[in-house]
Amino acid sequence: MDKMMDNPWFLRIIALVLAIMLFVSVKSDIENTNMNASVKSVELRDVPVEVYYDDDSLVVSGVPKTVSVNIEGPSTLVSSAKVMKDYKVFVDLRKLTIGEHKVAISTENFSDKLKVRTDPVYVNVVIEERISQEFRVDPDMNESLLAENHIVKSYEVEPKVVTITGAKSVIKSIGYVKATIEGEQGINKSFEQEARVRVLDKDLNKLDVSIEPKTVQVRVKVEEYSKEVPISLMEKGTPKPGVTINKLSTNVQNIRLYGPRALLDKIEKFIVDVDVSKIEDAGDFDVKLTVPDGVTKMSLDKIKVVGDVTPAPITEPPVDEATVSDVSEKSFDRVAVEVRGLPDQLESTFQTPTDGVISVTAKGTPEALDKITSSNIALYVEAQNAEIGENLLPIKMDAPSTVVWEMSASEVKLTVKEV
Repeated sequence: MDKMMDNPWFLRIIALVLAIMLFVSVKSDIENTNMNASVKSVELRDVPVEVYYDDDSLVVSGVPKTVSVNIEGPSTLVSSAKVMKDYKVFVDLRKLTIGEHKVAISTENFSDKLKVRTDPVYVNVVIEERISQEFRVDPDMNESLLAENHIVKSYEVEPKVVTITGAKSVIKSIGYVKATIEGEQGINKSFEQEARVRVLDKDLNKLDVSIEPKTVQVRVKVEEYSKEVPISLMEKGTPKPGVTINKLSTNVQNIRLYGPRALLDKIEKFIVDVDVSKIEDAGDFDVKLTVPDGVTKMSLDKIKVVGDVTPAPITEPPVDEATVSDVSEKSFDRVAVEVRGLPDQLESTFQTPTDGVISVTAKGTPEALDKITSSNIALYVEAQNAEIGENLLPIKMDAPSTVVWEMSASEVKLTVKEV
């Protein structure tokens, strides 16, 4: 051993080995120092999260669309990961059952030399059955967009129903399915547009569901404000001598008026004035309607009025002295006046004429008078509108018109009372 120690080559070899070991140790320390000096930490924001599950029959809620990922490690690896973006963030739910679960967010394709942490680390998810159901679509329009004095007459939606797919609990919470109608201020005519379908719960919160189709076609019928009122006929003027207007009627019961709401709401009926001074015979005739002040238009401009009329008796032409002897008279005394139309709960008593009888005289040719008897004469008053107490009513006559008639009285005074 002493000889080896005395050998200069042995000492040289030992010195070399020690030098090499010292070099390696120093280099390793330097590399470790440099490595620690280049450590870098970065937060990757808005990283999309992929979800693995059976999306044909299930719906998942609770998984955020994006998360933040913190990575820490050598700057070169951190920079590479940030630039390349070949990593993946996901949750795998394929082995989980329907219900609530707390699952970890997983990462993939990051270097093993990097420390990776997601924010959040865990998420609470709900796995539910996916169902589809049909719902009727209701139009949704802000009617304040309408022009003044205009209203929506009707809506038509096509298709009327849509198919909504989503989680079973979400489908059960649907409160409204609406087609949102858009437009500018001052709408004054009908229009059609494609409207987006919205699905809301009862508190008007938007629900996360799939809608098929997403839009529908909506037709909106817009009209000027209108009101339908009954037609009332009113006699105007004085009938011609001898002409009796028994009744006026029309088969048109109502008319629609258009115009400002404040004006139309005050109109309860539409009064049509009928000039009876121009009526000579029974029959129907047209009456032109007058547009009331403030009304913009009407559904009718004229109506047909039917007149129940007793025409004036035919008078003989003037005769000269040679023929005056051909004109004769025939009198009928104590012809009773009938009371017509009095309600059953009322009764009447004649004040004048006494006992309700008058005398009637017919003037005409002897041939015409020979054909007339008391059975041809009917005198009456219309008492359907009579009031309790005294009433003056005109006497009306049904009799042949081939002669001229004269009555000893033209009206009666009736006392009406309850039975």
